[in-house]
Amino acid sequence: MESRVAIVTGVSRRIGIGYAIAQELLATGARVLVQSWTPHDAEMPWGSDPAGMDGVLESLGGVGDRLHHVEADFAEPEAPAWVMEQAVARFGHVDVLVANHARSCRQSLEELTAAELDLSWAVNARASALLTKAFAAQHDDRRPGGRVILFTSGQHLAPMPGELPYAINKGARSSR
Repeated sequence: MESRVAIVTGVSRRIGIGYAIAQELLATGARVLVQSWTPHDAEMPWGSDPAGMDGVLESLGGVGDRLHHVEADFAEPEAPAWVMEQAVARFGHVDVLVANHARSCRQSLEELTAAELDLSWAVNARASALLTKAFAAQHDDRRPGGRVILFTSGQHLAPMPGELPYAINKGARSSR
């Protein structure tokens, strides 16, 4: 992986999946751009990482030649392309895209709102599609091993009636 560059989205907490993926990629020698949107974590019951993003980045080895960080709100339509542009500007190309980000919310069927569905769709599904488009546009097919990895969720493990907007649109990016 030493000549590879990866983007990992949804890296904002040291106990998160995105963090573990970024940590493993860095350990194998890849250069990695990590994306976070910490205001979302701050609104959630689990909260932000106790050490903040500075602590998260420091525990990944610190920003430098092999690690770069951007804060981007994927509710904004231009954010996915901007994240890809930042990675290409920093590292020259991107070989691997790991779309791990997620917007979660607590809404049952009775509480369901169009506004939350729209926001969850924008972050979880639309942003993943736009990231994939931006990845494909910059990828040099002469570089073997390009990958896009889209994370879904645990709907197949158990019903998620209390997180309906999340379950609906995370499933929309599944490739089953």
